[in-house]
Amino acid sequence: MAGGEIFGALEKGTLDATEYSMPAIDEILGFYKIAKYNLFPGWHQPSTSTHFMINLDKWNALSSADQALFEMACTAATMRALTTGEALQGAQIKSFEGKGVTAAKLPDDVIAELKRVAGEVMAEEAAKDADFKRIWESQQAFHADYQVWKEWGYLPRDFN
Repeated sequence: MAGGEIFGALEKGTLDATEYSMPAIDEILGFYKIAKYNLFPGWHQPSTSTHFMINLDKWNALSSADQALFEMACTAATMRALTTGEALQGAQIKSFEGKGVTAAKLPDDVIAELKRVAGEVMAEEAAKDADFKRIWESQQAFHADYQVWKEWGYLPRDFN
């Protein structure tokens, strides 16, 4: 469903719930006017990705300096989007109460079940599609390596 159609679907009762991106974006789309609960974490979107696509022949025709400009602009835009998005969410969640919206965390057992079922779906898709399998395995390998850094480099969630 297109993002611009979600509010109308909520309003008509076609959808019971939604989460489009993150609280600040959901605010812009007006979801708080109808949806009175916001559950975290958003399982379906663990991160935000942006893409720049260009015809390979056109890309190869660019000078290395122009390619570097595109790469720097894309890097800067992605960094700005990620950091701005992260910075806005705390205040947005704090504003929920004044709008009659309740924020809550999914229970650990629900998150564990979502992870289990998602793993099954990913395995099924990987069995059907070689490209999906290659990408999924690459993401799994990255996740395993990143977990080492996450465990060593960051304070625990419950650290005060």
